[in-house]
Amino acid sequence: MNNNKIPLLILFLIYGALLFATYVSLSTLALGIWGETTVGTVNSYDSRLDDRRAGENRSRTISKGYTFRVSGKEYSGYVTYLSDEAWPRLVNGQTRSERISYLPFFPYINKPSALVEFDEMGELAIIYHILAPFAYLFLFKLVNGTVKRQKKASHRPARQPGSNQLKVRSDAKKFCTNCGSPLPADAQFCPNCGTRTSA
Repeated sequence: MNNNKIPLLILFLIYGALLFATYVSLSTLALGIWGETTVGTVNSYDSRLDDRRAGENRSRTISKGYTFRVSGKEYSGYVTYLSDEAWPRLVNGQTRSERISYLPFFPYINKPSALVEFDEMGELAIIYHILAPFAYLFLFKLVNGTVKRQKKASHRPARQPGSNQLKVRSDAKKFCTNCGSPLPADAQFCPNCGTRTSA
């Protein structure tokens, strides 16, 4: 058994994380390009200060739940992101209005508009979301290649003890170390010069 084999649970977690990160970047780009906007209702909000020494847009973790209606049907969403946003927390029963972007042909993909509008995101965030899926695809192939190599290694037959030793042909001829004459297989002395053969 190969002790370096990646456990199945860890493998699923790696694949899941890569797929989710790819979805986040691709959905953000899709909403920024094709998304439509409506006014939704934020019904849960939490802003946690992580590090007082952190720079702008890195100081808080925001958790936000919301609902919105499209063509008479209600949809919901939930996001967690880093920001310097510091709204007051919502208690039970309180709500707040916010613009929500959604894909008109599939409203289940949606986010607050401030997270997907290109003028709000900035150039670095746009470049990140464009390049990130390629990086995740590379990591996915890297992990997949490792798994395939491990499978091939696990199917190789186990090496038998002593299999790395050189095998001597039974029909190989022996020669005298003194005169070079051929020797019989069981000879103890050379029949030509009388030199004792090696054991």
